[in-house]
Amino acid sequence: MRVLGVVTALVVAGLLVLDATRLVDVRIAAAVVAVVVVVGLVVVVRGPGDLGVALLALAVGTATWNGISLGLPLGHLFLAVALVVLALTAVGRGRHLAVPRWVWPLPAALVAVMAASMVLPIDRGYLTSRFGVPVDAATAAAIPSPGIANLLNGVRWIVPALALPVAVCLAVADRAPGSRTRLLRGLAAAWVLGAAASAAVAVTDGLGLTAISAHFISVDVGGRQAGLTAQPNHLALSAGLAAPVVVWFLLSTRGRERVGWAAVTALVLGGILESGSRGGLAIACGAVLVALLVDRVGRRLLVPLAGAAIGAATLLVAFFPTMLDRLGTELRLTGAESAAESDAIRARIHSQALADIAESPLRGIGLHVMTEGHNIWLQLAASGGALLFVAFLVTAVGALADGVAAVRMSTGTTAGLARALVVAFGAWLAVGVVENQIADLYLYVPLALLAGLASSVARPIPAAQAPQTLVRSSGEPS
Repeated sequence: MRVLGVVTALVVAGLLVLDATRLVDVRIAAAVVAVVVVVGLVVVVRGPGDLGVALLALAVGTATWNGISLGLPLGHLFLAVALVVLALTAVGRGRHLAVPRWVWPLPAALVAVMAASMVLPIDRGYLTSRFGVPVDAATAAAIPSPGIANLLNGVRWIVPALALPVAVCLAVADRAPGSRTRLLRGLAAAWVLGAAASAAVAVTDGLGLTAISAHFISVDVGGRQAGLTAQPNHLALSAGLAAPVVVWFLLSTRGRERVGWAAVTALVLGGILESGSRGGLAIACGAVLVALLVDRVGRRLLVPLAGAAIGAATLLVAFFPTMLDRLGTELRLTGAESAAESDAIRARIHSQALADIAESPLRGIGLHVMTEGHNIWLQLAASGGALLFVAFLVTAVGALADGVAAVRMSTGTTAGLARALVVAFGAWLAVGVVENQIADLYLYVPLALLAGLASSVARPIPAAQAPQTLVRSSGEPS
């Protein structure tokens, strides 16, 4: 108690000195002190392992908030600290990391593409003539080299592709086998609640009750809402991918908890509608339908839900004849000039992506073009060639295969969570045909949780044994 009193006195004195000298804004200092105190209490009361899990939950929960940045997006900041804490805890307790083998091909290919682009850069003449814009020699010489953008994009991509799955596997390794699924369920809940919070901001902004998004993004999005994301399409995609997991929570809970998840479902739907994204709406509807089809309880609800939807639509059209046309326009399905302009731009950049693939089919023209094709499959081949395309495919197929295996070999919560994550991850791979988001943290949360599920069945290895352990695709040591 005496130590606590001394520390409190020192903290108060320090804040007063900072306020008097104006060296640091006292509000910022107070916030930093509060964070340090909370972290210290968690470490003292619960231990460093729980601190790492809490930070990882914050990283996953804010993964969709890529419109908020403190130099780096919030999710990346929390993930960096969580990874350090979890790694130090694992080393201190003699834990051995079990990561599914399919995690490694994608980050390895990214490193190889970055190195190739720096050592053997693509001809500058080709790069400056892309999209058919003529550039003279003097202008071409003045254009900065894409090397820095290639490096930064590679690092940005490796963070969700490698750091996030490794962090989840570290968190799983620190838990007893009986509590691992509960940990992964909590991380999944943090992910979808973060997406729902962003969607809630979009709904209130769209209704004119708030103007939160305007504080973080300055891009004119034509009346569409972005929530806490950087762009409306990010809002729609993050909400759409979370939708099948929300459905699983809704079907697997009871009582007041189910009412809460019903409210989350409404927020997610509202955010998608406010975003005005056609791809987001399509993938959300498709993912929810698949989630219902593969769930035993969901299949029983399909016919009643379909009847209710048809009945509600009929009543809306009968009492509000213009509702259907207005909804189609707001979602840019009919009569929207922005939709026609978007389609024209996409056709042009698709053609450019095909030209990039033809220019360098084996290793691509560099990661600086990784989001230009508005089709992740074209972007993979254009930026990293066959090398990156195949590596991504291996990682994606491995994640889906382990997810399906978890569904078949497990029951209850584990099987239900694995099923929802497979649908969510598969939904991104499908909607990637019309979307360009490829390296954002929220996209890889299902993959990371699937890696955690696979590693959760790995047997603990005594510290005295050899540190090098091969891991099968199912997560079991070989």
